[in-house]
Amino acid sequence: MHSKFKHEGLSQVYVEAKKRGYKRSYGSMCRQIRCHIKEKKVVKSVPKSKWKLDIITYPGEKVQIDIKYVSRESLDFSTQGKYYYQITAIDEFSRKRILKIIDEKSVTNTSRFLLNLETKMGFPIHTIQTDNGREFTNYGVKDRECLFDIVLRRLGIEHKTTRPFSPWQNGKVERSHRIDGERFYSRKFNSMESFLKAHSRYANRYNNIAQKVLNFKSPNQVITEYFMNQKA
Repeated sequence: MHSKFKHEGLSQVYVEAKKRGYKRSYGSMCRQIRCHIKEKKVVKSVPKSKWKLDIITYPGEKVQIDIKYVSRESLDFSTQGKYYYQITAIDEFSRKRILKIIDEKSVTNTSRFLLNLETKMGFPIHTIQTDNGREFTNYGVKDRECLFDIVLRRLGIEHKTTRPFSPWQNGKVERSHRIDGERFYSRKFNSMESFLKAHSRYANRYNNIAQKVLNFKSPNQVITEYFMNQKA
């Protein structure tokens, strides 16, 4: 009865049920319907992920890239309606990062970011890993190659994407963004010029700060030691 008349509301369901000999109250009918719906409700299961953490053995083997929104609370000046974002690339081996501030979250900006990324990192990059955002991939559109992928192909760099809705697979860049929020974006800047200068200093300093995960060495120290050992 409910399935036949539910589109007309529960009141109409009750009227039709009474016509057919239903003796209980309207409230009782509603409770029965709710229980029936709960029993029939199917919880969608997500296929078990086969993802495993990659073992990284050298600088550039895999670099994670993501974008962080710059909170307007940090920008204590008129942005004239513009929004700003930080593109972040982090090398999984050394944790070295390259950052850039952009005023549009677009595939054009992420593609330009790639052009001198290897030079700024100081070593070749084998694989870049991103999420499935439109600024990185044409996820679900098979007949059109994304500009980001075109640039990577021309640079000879492999593009790997994370599983949809699985931010932990890009965990290193995600964690670094939380650190940025605590150490840098908790401050206020009174002009675009002061913001960009401070951001540049912060980005450079980050690569020279010791990290526990790196055995109390800085990203730049890890890279220097790695290549010195390769020459030995």
